[in-house]
Amino acid sequence: MNPLRGTILGLAIAWGASTCSAQQETIPFEKIAKDAQLSATLTLPGNEASNEFYSSRTLSESSSSSLGFARGNPAPVRRRTLGASFYLLNGLSFGMAALDVELTQHCISTHKCREGNPLIPSSHAGALGISFALVGSGTWASYQMKKHESHIWWIAPISGIAGHAVGVTSGLIHR
Repeated sequence: MNPLRGTILGLAIAWGASTCSAQQETIPFEKIAKDAQLSATLTLPGNEASNEFYSSRTLSESSSSSLGFARGNPAPVRRRTLGASFYLLNGLSFGMAALDVELTQHCISTHKCREGNPLIPSSHAGALGISFALVGSGTWASYQMKKHESHIWWIAPISGIAGHAVGVTSGLIHR
């Protein structure tokens, strides 16, 4: 439900609740059973003719279009975009990127190795900035693909994990 429809529905419910005579009665929430069936009717002041029409017919007898209901298949249920697998893979990609940069910078500072990727600057801040920008763009691509229910959304974080695993391994070897 979009925000505009939700707002209109909320205002309609609030307006109907303010004109309902049953609102004068207070019922403690402890007395309402968890499986209670609640029902409501909407009466509009000065519109008794339409109320007689609807009260004389049952819902099944009346046409669905006159009541504002639409018949047809329900909308397909969409899966959650941000789930445990999304956070796990993209979090591992982020963690491997940070670990790769830190181990490589340590190795460079001890003069035991150098940066193997020519696109990464040799400064610590530059390496972190480029690595996090790449991880962020991969996470964005992964999110967009999962949002549109693509079955290959996991390729971006897995490729980031694999690429940074090589750097982490090299940093651990030359430590």
